[in-house]
Amino acid sequence: MTRKLASFLLFFVLVCSFFLKTPLSSEASQLNFEWPVPISGLSELITSTFGESRMDHYHNGLDISSVNQPISALEAGQILYSHYKEDNPFEDERGSGNIVWLSHSGGYISGYYHLAGSRHENIRKKTDLEKGETLGYSGNTGHSTGGHLHFVLGKDFGKTLLDPMAYLPPIEDNMPPQIASLLIHVGDSKTNINDGDAINVSTTFPLTVSIIDAGVKKSQRRGVQSVKFTFNGENIKEASFSSLRFENGKWLTTNGLTFEDLFFKDRYLVGNLNLRAGENQIKVTASDFKGLKAERSFGFTVQRLATK
Repeated sequence: MTRKLASFLLFFVLVCSFFLKTPLSSEASQLNFEWPVPISGLSELITSTFGESRMDHYHNGLDISSVNQPISALEAGQILYSHYKEDNPFEDERGSGNIVWLSHSGGYISGYYHLAGSRHENIRKKTDLEKGETLGYSGNTGHSTGGHLHFVLGKDFGKTLLDPMAYLPPIEDNMPPQIASLLIHVGDSKTNINDGDAINVSTTFPLTVSIIDAGVKKSQRRGVQSVKFTFNGENIKEASFSSLRFENGKWLTTNGLTFEDLFFKDRYLVGNLNLRAGENQIKVTASDFKGLKAERSFGFTVQRLATK
């Protein structure tokens, strides 16, 4: 378990105990979330999206490239929790860096990671923030490789994490996802499978595919909102990354799939497939948060090798 995920789970316990004492003031439908950063040019600044692979866990929020820019509350709420390096300069640095969490009406919570400097005056002196009030500045604290805001949105008092894209004002996105290479993995080796190829196999092996969403810039390599895999005409896996919920020690997608169900070697896992002799076809369908869709089919011939 990564340190960032472990620290979030510790915080999850605090959230639950806090909300047992805190009444809800209005229904969630009355909320009108705003982006925590200036919206100008935002489409080009979102570098990572909700549900992406982080080698051994799901990415639980959005990464927005930003340095020393004011970060504001997406909605009116109470200051639930904050932690800064200055609280204990001698402890090991937390993966989240300087962090602030807010609670909102309807059981929603929002988290703001990697903040710069010291606590903002609003966090030191207030217990409640209005929508749009500054809570800190974007930075590069914690386990961060560049200045950005890692932003998390949850509901049900933190039991479920949400794709913020679905709850915030829409931003520009004019490019559908790009479905690239299909690979078959044999041990530590991997082989690219092109449409029309012929391959030899002896047993089942993992097959993976690379899928990215460029948004508005071809250089961007963001994750997608949903994927679907069809093998020889049969739907074998379908997943939506609209939310994650924590059950029995695992984070699960809306469809109830674990990280290991959906990713292998940091790529989207089609499955551990028993390829039949002769013609096989894998069809990949992917959609981004804007609903833009891409499809690609890989048809290939298999020769089954006898196993000893």
